[in-house]
Amino acid sequence: MITMTELARIAGVSQPTVSRVLNGNPSVNPDVAKRVLDCAKQHNYQPNLIARSLNGNKTYLLAAIVPDISNPYFAELIKALEREAGKMGYSILIFNSDYDHEKELHYLKLLQQYRVDGLFLAPACEDAQSLLPFHQLSIPWLVVTNYIENADSIYISHEKAGQMVASHLVDIKAKRFLFIGRRKDRKFIGFERGLRELGVDTRQCLTVFWEETLEETLSLMAGYLEDLNVRAGIFATNDMDALVTLHTIVNAGIDIPGKAALVGFDNTFISQRTLPGITSVSQPIGEMARLAIEHLLLKMKEGAGTDVSHVELTAKLAVRASTLSDAAF
Repeated sequence: MITMTELARIAGVSQPTVSRVLNGNPSVNPDVAKRVLDCAKQHNYQPNLIARSLNGNKTYLLAAIVPDISNPYFAELIKALEREAGKMGYSILIFNSDYDHEKELHYLKLLQQYRVDGLFLAPACEDAQSLLPFHQLSIPWLVVTNYIENADSIYISHEKAGQMVASHLVDIKAKRFLFIGRRKDRKFIGFERGLRELGVDTRQCLTVFWEETLEETLSLMAGYLEDLNVRAGIFATNDMDALVTLHTIVNAGIDIPGKAALVGFDNTFISQRTLPGITSVSQPIGEMARLAIEHLLLKMKEGAGTDVSHVELTAKLAVRASTLSDAAF
């Protein structure tokens, strides 16, 4: 690969002149600038981004840390972020944390080595202590998909989404309610609150299933459903869990949606292509990515010390056959 020094020699100018041309400095004679640019194009010159960053220039690299790249939701989000970043001349480095905070800390060290210009974070942990290292970063960063009180966030309210699911399941006359996930999940917090506000006695009618393995969780859930003589409304924390929940219910011979009505979260291709299709909470991924890029670039331009801001987007419920029937069991 040709270097800047070699490019300067071929173009018959000094290396500082080449640097000024490539950085868009208007003080260079137009004829000289054209000669340098033509030479760079002819020899396929590629700037050393790391070297440029060491001199205080942008790398035009952004980073994204997500907890599970195998989850179609995060794959779709990354794709949308890359598309929007590309429109602005940026590329994105992708890191998968596996919901492991230690991995996140390791990636922070790598980001400092690559000297990226900004960071998108879908955090593995949302507590203040876990997020402290991010607040110590010298580059702008923001949280996508989640609300974090003291960090810039582009998100939908998981609590409101949970309430929306509760309302839907009550509307289709479910009498027992199941949540596949953790009680501390904001989706569950909203789900439980929504049921209570609709007059459901959650102490008697709401059950949370979450064991050490998903297989154990679903086995217990299937046994619970088989003993019921009323319709159950089931809320799974994401579409991947909703898919295996669907398979478990079907394999147990339990009628969907007659006896078990199922709702997922994220409205990925999984929920759209199963039989029956799975009702799911839809997030505006394209809008989220566009706003995230715009917001992060603005933070990069304004520099440190700018106020924390939160942008809440609106989720919708994509209703499909897994809850579509309104006939009581």
